[in-house]
Amino acid sequence: KDTYEVICIDDCSTDDTRSWLKEQQKEHGNLVVIENEKNIRQGGARNKGVKVAKGKYVCFIDQDDYYHKESITQVYNHLTKNDLEILIVDCAYQSPGKESNALQHNFQHREVMTGDEQIEKNSIPYAPWKFIFLRTLMINKNLFFAENERIEDVDWVHVLTHHATRTQYQPILFIHYNKTTVSTTMTSYKSPETVYSTLRVGKRLIELTQSTFANSNDNVKRYISNLGERMYHIGVRSYFFFSSNV
Repeated sequence: KDTYEVICIDDCSTDDTRSWLKEQQKEHGNLVVIENEKNIRQGGARNKGVKVAKGKYVCFIDQDDYYHKESITQVYNHLTKNDLEILIVDCAYQSPGKESNALQHNFQHREVMTGDEQIEKNSIPYAPWKFIFLRTLMINKNLFFAENERIEDVDWVHVLTHHATRTQYQPILFIHYNKTTVSTTMTSYKSPETVYSTLRVGKRLIELTQSTFANSNDNVKRYISNLGERMYHIGVRSYFFFSSNV
């Protein structure tokens, strides 16, 4: 526990989470608990956690997922050996109670490369919990998540990766992701809030081709632009699907 700290952000829970976390703090001296007075969604919670973190590297996890056994040690040893700014790892998608060890990506390119090379060669995953990164990379370059958004991660992972010069993907099973009917990714057709958030992230991605990625090569700019258009089209499609079912 001296090697790492655990930061839990209670984003206005309505069950007994806060009391449970306080009990856990009595047993774990490396547990930091932050209680939000106002719900700021995943992006805002992550921003707050990174700002108070003391460690060299940061990784995320959602409340309903869990780390693969001994994967944190494996990741730590790899980072220490290779002096990376970003390590991209893998995950297994599963239903609660039905564990899977099947890697979701298993990218072909595993050499150390720049962020733009990573985007161009591996089409990086959107989930921020597949990234272990230098805290200073996010803090010093002011690379914070959009707050109060349901879809805050697609543009963030690409911007963070772009700013790094030493990135690498490794086929390490890091997180078991439990797919449920209440997750953001499973409710895109059921919530108008998610529909509009999808439209906004599409717009943000397209705008990035004229700002953050303005000096990137044509392949990378085209990739970001196409991703933005794809997200925007998903939002439009979801809007009509939702509208026809209300």
